[in-house]
Amino acid sequence: MRTWEYEDHVVKEKEFDYDLHEFDVVKSGEIVATITPVSLDEMEQITADLDAGECVDGWEDGTGNTIRVSSILN
Repeated sequence: MRTWEYEDHVVKEKEFDYDLHEFDVVKSGEIVATITPVSLDEMEQITADLDAGECVDGWEDGTGNTIRVSSILN
């Protein structure tokens, strides 16, 4: 499983449902959101976006919630 590090948070890939993986958004050692893709194609797109350096702030977590990393206090 892979990890993407940003200035104020980390995104950690984890096993979820066979080949489908989830992505935990961790800030100050606490999981503040989990991104749950609905398909392998969506998971691959998330991975490509993270590889390109995109921040998850403003992304949808897969359950209708918007991830707000920048508004979470340290």
